[in-house]
Amino acid sequence: MMNEILKDELKTVNERESEGFKISTLQEADWAMRKLKAMDAQDNGFKTTAKADIDETNAWLDRKLTENQASREYFEGLLQDYLYEQRKTDKKFKIDTPHGKVTTHKVPAGLKYQDAVVLKSLHDQGVSRFIRTKEEVNKAYLKKSGSIIKGKFVLDDGEIIDGITEKLASESVKYTF
Repeated sequence: MMNEILKDELKTVNERESEGFKISTLQEADWAMRKLKAMDAQDNGFKTTAKADIDETNAWLDRKLTENQASREYFEGLLQDYLYEQRKTDKKFKIDTPHGKVTTHKVPAGLKYQDAVVLKSLHDQGVSRFIRTKEEVNKAYLKKSGSIIKGKFVLDDGEIIDGITEKLASESVKYTF
């Protein structure tokens, strides 16, 4: 919880904002930093409260979805039984109502992969031709191998590389409490 000093700091913020306050001394700068710190503490309080509500709402949602899952499985089972019972006399039977359809589709035979196990097995056996390698730019090495000339990135051997532009230096303000 936010302590009383920080609460008091926040009370004077609106007063100073309406006056058009300007910082002209180190003490006033320190006062403004205390205000920022108090606002951060207040923001953290808001986040904590919201997180508790979010966690409670997510727990409620999970409970409700779990309750519905058993009923869902029951009704899906009833519909599936009815579909297959009707398929005994009509091979192409499907359930088609204003509120939904129940049909079947063929799932072709194939292979199921346990990626981590397969990858380890391929590595252990030295079979690399079945392993894909992700390609990405080695930016640090590329940066050392060229420079910007007339707005274009040029390698030391004179080859121009598209997609690289110069980013000018800038300055940002950082607030630390």
